[in-house]
Amino acid sequence: MRKTEIRSIVLIALFAALMIVGAYLKIPNPFFPVYFTFQTIFSILAGLLIGPKNGALSMTLYMIMGLTGLPVFSTPAGIHYILNPTFGYILGFIAAAWSVGKIGESFSDFTIGTAFLASSAGIMSVYLLGTVYMYLLNIFYTGTPIGYLAILSGMALCFIKDLILIIPAALLSVRIRKQVEIMC
Repeated sequence: MRKTEIRSIVLIALFAALMIVGAYLKIPNPFFPVYFTFQTIFSILAGLLIGPKNGALSMTLYMIMGLTGLPVFSTPAGIHYILNPTFGYILGFIAAAWSVGKIGESFSDFTIGTAFLASSAGIMSVYLLGTVYMYLLNIFYTGTPIGYLAILSGMALCFIKDLILIIPAALLSVRIRKQVEIMC
């Protein structure tokens, strides 16, 4: 195995581990049955720091661990988690890491503005997939349709929290990439 392959495997595992930490750093949301966690930021940092492919692979590894029953999600896991209203956010983490990494690498100069733009797109990926999945699951699986606007309003506090957190994430990613040889 080449040195770069080993490095990629280690970084993929590292960001999957950071997602687990982010899942367990949770604060109850008094308005909606979804915790405030730090997973969105770790998925964004994965894309910014290890690129679209490895970032998405690290989030996919995290998802697979949870679906096999390992206690890595913020709530109990297993294959049945696919029927959990928040599973769409797990899918969104994969999309976010990929889209953030793709946008980040499309600019020749990686600046705070680039990192912030890419991070914003990542947040949109997470919330678009998460809320649409929750909406569709409520209609087709539980049979208790909740209006899409009700879901969006319930997620507003989480969205605001993540918008605030992308500022230090963008600053941190630029600083790390300047200090360390490009990890992608």
